[in-house]
Amino acid sequence: MNENLLEWRLTRRQVLAAGLVGGATFVVGCGSVADHATGWTFVDDRKQTVRLAKRPTRIVGFTTAAAALDQWGVTPVGVFGQNPRDDPVLAGFPWGESEVVGSVYGEIDLGLLLELKAELVVAPWAPPFPLLFGFKDVAQQRQIGLQVPIVGLSGRMIATNQIDRYGDLARALGADTTAVATMRARAGLLKAAESLSKIARRKSNLRIIAVSGDENSMYVAKLGDFGDLSFYKHRGVPLVSAETSDAYWDTFDWDHADKYPADGILYDDRLIYLSLEEAKEIPEFAALPAVRANQITGWYAAPPPSYQAYTKAMNDLTTAIAGWRRLT
Repeated sequence: MNENLLEWRLTRRQVLAAGLVGGATFVVGCGSVADHATGWTFVDDRKQTVRLAKRPTRIVGFTTAAAALDQWGVTPVGVFGQNPRDDPVLAGFPWGESEVVGSVYGEIDLGLLLELKAELVVAPWAPPFPLLFGFKDVAQQRQIGLQVPIVGLSGRMIATNQIDRYGDLARALGADTTAVATMRARAGLLKAAESLSKIARRKSNLRIIAVSGDENSMYVAKLGDFGDLSFYKHRGVPLVSAETSDAYWDTFDWDHADKYPADGILYDDRLIYLSLEEAKEIPEFAALPAVRANQITGWYAAPPPSYQAYTKAMNDLTTAIAGWRRLT
């Protein structure tokens, strides 16, 4: 786990991430990167290897993966997820260069994928579960994987490591990850991280939880399973983790919304979950001190792993908690 941002090295995995390997077809299996005269290979975070005769240029990605790759300098030709054109993480995305191949979570148009001549699909992975983000089920994922190779990158490692891994992939796909614009974006992230730490030190007496929900259940995040929350915690943000043996979330009825006393709430504003406005209509949630005091802010869980996306996420978080006070 990379906890010291100032010692973060951009090219930490450069040698391991990409290489050249012979072969005219792709295969999926375990292995490390090889270096030969021709071809392209990449080992994803599931330890599955994609091998192609040449470097792929026609990439399709889940919303956050597509946003991250575009910011790294690799614009996908296709995007899938929940209403990609309305997803805030894709604000500014060059839609003139890309098509939506799935606008409902779990639905991917295989015909359009093939029509676009997609050469690689990229999606986040939430270990230990086999299903990647954006797929309906393992059967669909396997069916698409037989037509187009898939790379899965973990969202469970701390944010800096996630950003490194997308940098690895972008570099393997031909992007210049040391370009001036990229270095400027990296400097912006470092500045945002320091600003967040400065405010966090002043708010160390608060208790902040990260929450998501659906019509029937409230979810409180387990910090160690979310790369962004782990990173914010290491920057000093007084986040409180759910206490559960389950992965990712402590899940319970809205009747028990006060299970974790909190002075502030980060509320999941991804499009596939219950909106904050809808959650506020649930009496038990609306009665929480943080909600009544409006010490609640949007949280896009697992931002795109890029310098730009995390700079925005940290700046938004810094602004939000700057005015919060102890309530409990």
